[in-house]
Amino acid sequence: MSEDAEIGCPNGCIVKRSQLRVSHYYGPRRRARYRCPECHRQFSERCSSVFAGFHTDDATIYRVLKALCEGNGIRAAARIFDINRKTGERILDQAAVHCQKVSEKLIKNYHLKECQMDELWSFVKKRKRVYRC
Repeated sequence: MSEDAEIGCPNGCIVKRSQLRVSHYYGPRRRARYRCPECHRQFSERCSSVFAGFHTDDATIYRVLKALCEGNGIRAAARIFDINRKTGERILDQAAVHCQKVSEKLIKNYHLKECQMDELWSFVKKRKRVYRC
């Protein structure tokens, strides 16, 4: 990431990356905690990422999300990666919120000329149960 990139603290202050100073390191993986020069609040290097709030390492969270995207269930992913089912649910919920925020920021005023919904419709129709008398 470039030194001039703007990042935000949890209070909404927008500062340049070069202005941030490491306050201290914490945890067994020595994660950096920064101090915002405007509001003086400390925040983690992971505060606005999918990995925020988890003690699970990044690689495991990434693999769990990858398994869930491939169609594995939450319980199956929890058994495979030896995590609690509730942790798997929290990972999925946090990833969904993060994806929503990214989509809101990136996809604005997007004018579509053409869109093919064939694949999506076959997926929706496949999941729909049809009851016959």
